[in-house]
Amino acid sequence: MRAVRLLLAGVGTGVLATVAAACGADSARSAADRGEAIYGANCAQCHGDDLAGTERGPSLLAAAYRRDELPDAAIADAIRNGVDARLWDYGPMPANGALSDAQIDAVVEFLRAQQDPTDVSP
Repeated sequence: MRAVRLLLAGVGTGVLATVAAACGADSARSAADRGEAIYGANCAQCHGDDLAGTERGPSLLAAAYRRDELPDAAIADAIRNGVDARLWDYGPMPANGALSDAQIDAVVEFLRAQQDPTDVSP
């Protein structure tokens, strides 16, 4: 019985650590890795697992979202506060008030890494 409890405790701890990392908790993972998990849980349903867009939201790989067109602060603001429908015909993007500033920064870092994997500038 003790062995079963220890096994369950270990599994539970592993699950909690995975969830915490996905939510942006401190870990050995890079910000872009944390951002990928956060993006997957909060953004992919509209923008696609591969950032290529869906019928619900535009591709975040489009030129309009690249660093030279849209600064990181504008992307963070859009995540935090939402946006009216402007560039595309998808309707407004709702705000995501559940994410912390650190989590939003990690999503932006993940997005930038996917847009141009050779660009390592902040």
